[in-house]
Amino acid sequence: MRTNSIAIALIAALGVATTGHAQTDKNNPNDPARQDPLTMQGSAPEEWTQAKGNEKGYLTMQDAQPNSWLAQNFKSCDKNGDGKVTQDEYTKCEKQKTH
Repeated sequence: MRTNSIAIALIAALGVATTGHAQTDKNNPNDPARQDPLTMQGSAPEEWTQAKGNEKGYLTMQDAQPNSWLAQNFKSCDKNGDGKVTQDEYTKCEKQKTH
């Protein structure tokens, strides 16, 4: 009997796991999908201090992904082509794109 209970619990859990993504509530601020940085991308340049990864002195393309503006403009902002956008490069690029 215990084996049947475990099997039923596993089947139920598997059913929830396979349908869980389709049942997200975009209006619920506690929904994990709303808290995912890639689902909350910004389309405008953000402050350097707000960009995740800035503490190391530069941003990589991976760091740029949560901000769609930077992700789209990464190559043009990376003036020396080293795969990193420094604060100076970011500031100059941000001013060009916002004016």
